[in-house]
Parts: sequence; C-alpha cells; structure tokens
Amino acid sequence: MKKYFNLLIGITLISLIFINLLILYSTIRLGDEITLYEAKIDQIHRKNIGLEKDLSRLGSLSYARKIAIKLDFTKKAQPEFLEKVTYAFVPNK
Repeated sequence: MKKYFNLLIGITLISLIFINLLILYSTIRLGDEITLYEAKIDQIHRKNIGLEKDLSRLGSLSYARKIAIKLDFTKKAQPEFLEKVTYAFVPNK
C-alpha cells in the first residue's frame, strides 16, 4: 500500500510540475503579446498626435487666409443687387 501511495504522490508532483511549466510558458507568451500591443498603442498614439496637429493647423484662420490669398479671394465682397426679380443683373464696367 505504501508503494502505491508513494507512486501516486510522485505522479501528482510530476503532473503539477508539468502544469506549472505550461502556465509559466503561457505567461511568458502573454507578456510578449502585451509588450507588442503596448508598442502598437504607442505608435498609434504618436500618429494620433500628428493628425491632431495637422487638423488644428488646417482648421486655423491663418491657413484659411493663406488659401484665400492663393485663390484670389478679396477681403470684402461687393454685393450684387437684383434689378429685376427674375434674374440677377451685373452691368459691365
């Protein structure tokens, strides 16, 4: 009986060591995946900051002013009045 009991304890200890090694391996693998995802998150965060800067630059009034100068917009538009209700009349100057 004592032999069977010692054999059972030995098999249990070997199986627990094997399970512990499997858990250790999966933990190391998950740690590597977490590191990979953290690097991807950091890269996406940097891209997001760059896009936010571009968006704020494109939405600024100074950028709109530069584009307006390139497109020959004037500061104040001269209003055109309707002489008749059916169409707009712009006299040649």
